[in-house]
Amino acid sequence: MLLAVGVAKATGIQTPYGAERLGSEDGSIPEWQGDTEDRTSFGPELLKEQPIYTIHEANLNEYGSELSAGLTSLIQSYPDTMNVPVYPSHRPAYYPDWVYQAVEKNKTSAVLANDGNSVMNTFPGIPFSEPKEGYQALWNHLLSFKGVQLETNTWEIVVREDSQSGIIKNKIKYSLDYYDKTRNPSNEKQMLLYYLSTITSPSRLSGSSLLVHEPVNTSLTPPEAWSYVAGQRRVMRAPSIEYNTPIPSSDGIRFADEFNLYSGSIDHYQWRLVGKQALVVPYNNEVLYKQLDDFEGIRETLLTARHINPKHVRYEKHRVWVVEGVLKEGKSHPYKKRVLYLDEDSWGALMAENYDDNDQLWRVSLSYSKFYHELPGVFKVLDTFHDLKEASYYTQGLLIKNGKAVTVSDQVAKKSKFKPSVLRRLGRK
Repeated sequence: MLLAVGVAKATGIQTPYGAERLGSEDGSIPEWQGDTEDRTSFGPELLKEQPIYTIHEANLNEYGSELSAGLTSLIQSYPDTMNVPVYPSHRPAYYPDWVYQAVEKNKTSAVLANDGNSVMNTFPGIPFSEPKEGYQALWNHLLSFKGVQLETNTWEIVVREDSQSGIIKNKIKYSLDYYDKTRNPSNEKQMLLYYLSTITSPSRLSGSSLLVHEPVNTSLTPPEAWSYVAGQRRVMRAPSIEYNTPIPSSDGIRFADEFNLYSGSIDHYQWRLVGKQALVVPYNNEVLYKQLDDFEGIRETLLTARHINPKHVRYEKHRVWVVEGVLKEGKSHPYKKRVLYLDEDSWGALMAENYDDNDQLWRVSLSYSKFYHELPGVFKVLDTFHDLKEASYYTQGLLIKNGKAVTVSDQVAKKSKFKPSVLRRLGRK
């Protein structure tokens, strides 16, 4: 059901991160569980649960109101194989106390500028815990907490109906300078993150790297990027990696501004807050995370034609903020309209729908996330980007070893770790 914008404030009962503390009246969405004493034990019980029901083409009339347009289209496009297993809902998300303190300060400090395309005077937390418009909700997504400093390994692949690309494996590091808990309130030049990705496999690409320095307000100060290509042995300034720059490894299915389903500058679109809905979304994918500890072992059954195998993933009913962006006159992008579904407990985008120039749904993106106590926070297990016209998809997931996928620190990294000179040293290893 569609709820009025501002409903969280109207109840007077919010979590420190801006979500509704109470569950839904029908009990399908529980109360927030992130403030319970045993919250760090959350996880193992998910491995034992079974779906309450499964949504497929035959029962869309009964359950269709619980699905986004994107999930509905995937079922209708692939009725013989695509379904949505719905499990009991859990809301374990919690964040460090210093982040909660910053969120509280931002209620009277954070301001939009530049027609909503920039944000200023923020402390290290989401800026608008009680959003009144689309730009505020979108900034919450862009600045949501995903750790301070993080290292992980990933794999990525393109799957077509009759073929698969080769697996590319990467080592990724980033430092979110926005979440430097010692910093002053932000100005227009506040940095968001320093990001470094290095290919580790296949061997012919090993050592090729990409380094990005991205400010918060990219509409005012564009990001800077450098690349190192294996075999050329030199560091080069990379062209603008923004907006609709295709990601080569995705075979054109994913653009640069689809990191975390949507990222970068927001100035190409006019954004509006549609409201809040209770929908079935990918969530708490603990089983998928455990299975990826043996990625090669489940690869064949996971990466099925047209979409990943539903038996490996988990969906739950949660409240999400729905944000819609329509391409501004005079701006250029293959997506004329975009719709994002932001988790009320984490502000991360769980689903995205992208429309072409003819207002037809073209691509559907899903983030199969889970809660990580080590961050703490909600973070991806794998993301999928579906091209409905080509019946293909690109997916990027975490590589897990001995039950662990991420290494984190609550301190921002030294800037020396993200200088362009680092790329050359990586290429020589």
